[in-house]
Order: sequence, then C-alpha cells, then structure tokens
Amino acid sequence: MKKILLSLVLVSTAMFAKTDSDVVQEILQKNQSQFTYEAFFELAKSGDIDAQTLLGEMYLDGIGVEKDPQKAFFWLSKAAKKEDPQAQYLLGTMYENGIYVSTDMHRAVKWYKEAALQGDVMAQYNLALIYKDGKGGVQKDLKEAFKWLKMVEAEEDKVTKVAMK
Repeated sequence: MKKILLSLVLVSTAMFAKTDSDVVQEILQKNQSQFTYEAFFELAKSGDIDAQTLLGEMYLDGIGVEKDPQKAFFWLSKAAKKEDPQAQYLLGTMYENGIYVSTDMHRAVKWYKEAALQGDVMAQYNLALIYKDGKGGVQKDLKEAFKWLKMVEAEEDKVTKVAMK
C-alpha cells in the first residue's frame, strides 16, 4: 500500500507539471514502471476514469508494459463510456486505424465527435480531415470539415490566451 501511495504522489506531482504521455514515459523510465503500473491498475479497477485512460494508453503504446491492443481497448472503452475525452479520442484512432478492431470509420467518427464536443483538439482535427476527404465511407462534406477546423482554431485561441496571461 505504501508503494502504491508513493507512486501516486510521484505520478500526481509530475502530472500537474505536464499533462501528456511524456509524463508517463518519464516516470516509467525511472525504474518505477511496476509501481506505477500497479497504482494505475488498482485505481482503474476501482473505477477511476483517469487511471483507466492512462492504463489504456500504456497498453496501446507499450509504455512500461508490453503493447496489448486488446487490454488497451478494454480500459479505454470503460473510460470512454464515462465521457473521458482522451479515451474517446483514442478509441476513435483505434477504429480509424483498425487497431484490435476492424477498421470502422463511422465508429471512429462517433468517438471523435464525443471527444471533440468536449474540446479535444486532436479529435476535432481528425474529424475535419475525415470530412474533407470523405474517408472510409464517410460522406465528403467540406462545410462539416470547416466547422471542425473552426473549433480547432477556437481551442487553440483559448490555449494562447491562457499562455499569454
């Protein structure tokens, strides 16, 4: 239990400084991969959405664990159904690229939209590209593509304004 708490303190401290997967990689590379994995696993099992997403990403990218798309899909699905935008975006990429699941652009669009409507810029951008090109059986729609690009621009403006304060 002390090991899990120590790992959580280290992880949460690093996560407040950075929010992307580089934080996970840095921590895991410092010989804490087992403790970190155990902490995320226990939290994920107890229903923690952030831990489920991070565990899914660890399995998807092979960060501190062997790549396992099936386990990635399992954990990301749990978090995505609880409205986590990062998990929704990652599920969209799995469907778009046929990772563990059959390629299904309509399901990819469904998950990208869920994430995009919560402000996930990468999901917004991917939607713009899908509609711009009419990928995978999705009807080409330049008006829809432009709508998503405008959302990307709006999100970037928010980030710029916060950074400039």
